[in-house]
Amino acid sequence: MLSGSGCRRQPIEAVPAWTKHSLESGPNVRVRLIRKKYFDNAYIDGISDGVILQNAKGEAIPIPKGTHRVYFKMKKNRVVVAFNRHKAAFEKAERYQQVWVRIRNNKIKIFKVHIPSQRFICDYEANILDISIKYGRMAIINHLPMEMYLARVIPEEMDPENFTLEALKAQAVVARTWALKNLKRHNRYGYDYCDGPHCQVYKGRKQVSRRAEQAVKMTLGEVITYNHRLAEAFYHSTCGGNTVYVDEVWANRRIPYLMRVEDRWKPGNRPYCSQSPYAQWRVRLSLRRVERALVKAKIIAKQEKLITASVDFINRSGRVLKVRIKTDEQEVFMTGYQFRRAINREFGRRKMFSDFYRLETDGNQFRAVGNGLGHGVGLCQWGARGMAQHGFGYAEILLHYFNGTQLGGNYGLASDTPSDVESTTQNSHAEIK
Repeated sequence: MLSGSGCRRQPIEAVPAWTKHSLESGPNVRVRLIRKKYFDNAYIDGISDGVILQNAKGEAIPIPKGTHRVYFKMKKNRVVVAFNRHKAAFEKAERYQQVWVRIRNNKIKIFKVHIPSQRFICDYEANILDISIKYGRMAIINHLPMEMYLARVIPEEMDPENFTLEALKAQAVVARTWALKNLKRHNRYGYDYCDGPHCQVYKGRKQVSRRAEQAVKMTLGEVITYNHRLAEAFYHSTCGGNTVYVDEVWANRRIPYLMRVEDRWKPGNRPYCSQSPYAQWRVRLSLRRVERALVKAKIIAKQEKLITASVDFINRSGRVLKVRIKTDEQEVFMTGYQFRRAINREFGRRKMFSDFYRLETDGNQFRAVGNGLGHGVGLCQWGARGMAQHGFGYAEILLHYFNGTQLGGNYGLASDTPSDVESTTQNSHAEIK
C-alpha cells in the first residue's frame, strides 16, 4: 500500500553500538569517601531486600525486617552497628573491626550516605560499602566498577555541558589511563583512590551527566599506551599557550611523550585554550601588600622595605623558575612557585593561577600578568575543547598532547599482562593536578 501511494518506507536507523555498553564494566575500584574530614558516626539509607551486612570474617550480621537505615559509630577503635539512633541501641550492639554493606551477586545499588557532624549527604552507586576504622578515624570506602567511577569523575573534572563530546571522550580516555596506572595508589591503606584532587575528584551522584556517561561508553576500555605499556596520563585546566616538560614540574621524571607542546595550529595563531577564563589573568596589588606576603613567607624581615620584585629566570617552557626580590637591605631569590604561593596565601585564595607569568613594578603598584591554570603537563582541557571545536576527533587530540603514544582498547590488556599493569601503578607520583 505504501509503495502504491508513492510513499517510501523510511529506513530504520541502526542503534549506535555504544548504547549497548554498560557502566557496570571494567575492574572494580575502591574509593575512600571524604577522606579529608574527621567523623566518628554515619548512617546509610537504601537498605532493602538483597542488601546484606558482613563482618571482616565474612559472617552475616542479622538485619531486622523492615530496616531501611543502618547506623554506624566509632567506639574503642571499632565499628558499632545499630538499627536505630537511640543510645541504648549502640550500647547493646556488637563492635566490629570492619563492616561490609553489600549487594547479593555484586549488583550495583544506590546508597545515601549521611555524616551528621559534617552536614554531609550524598548518593553513591556501589556494590560494596566498606566501613572501618583507619588510624583512629572512621573510613567509608566505596567499591564500584571502573566505568561507573569515570562517569562520575568527568563532570567534576570537566564541565560536560560546556565542553564538546570529543573533548569529553579525550578526558575519559586520559582519566581511565590515569586510574589504571594508579590502581593501587593507596593500597597500603586498603583502598585505591581518595575522592579529592590528590587523585581524581569523585562526588558520587552529585553531578550526573548523560553526556559524560556517553563519553565513557563511547571509549569503553580505551587507554593511552607507550611501548605497549600504560602511559603516564596527566591533565590540567589551561596551559596558556604551551604545555611543559614533565621534569620541569616533577624532577627526575623524563618521559618522552610528556614534552612541551605548542597549543596552536601554527605559530602566530591563538592557542586552542584561548577561550578559557584563565587563558590570561592579571593581578594588581600594592607593593606594601606584596611586602607583607613576603614577610609572612619568611623571605624578608619585617623591618625591610620592598623595592621591587622581578622574574630572574624562566625554564624551557616559559614558566618562572626564580624571582629576584630587592629590598632596602638586601637582594634575595625565591622560586616562582614560592612567590606565587606567598601571594595566594596572603589573600586566602588563588590570585595567581600558574607559574607562567611576568612581574612588573610601577611606583607603589605591583602587577603580575600570567597565563593558564594548573601544572601544564599532559592534556590541556580547554585546549582539547578548542581542538574539538576546530573539528579534531578525540584520538587526534590525545596524540597532539601525548606525542608518540598509541590508543589501545581492553584496558591495555591486549598489550599489558595484568601483572604489568599492577607493577606500573605502585610508584606513581604523589600529585597529578
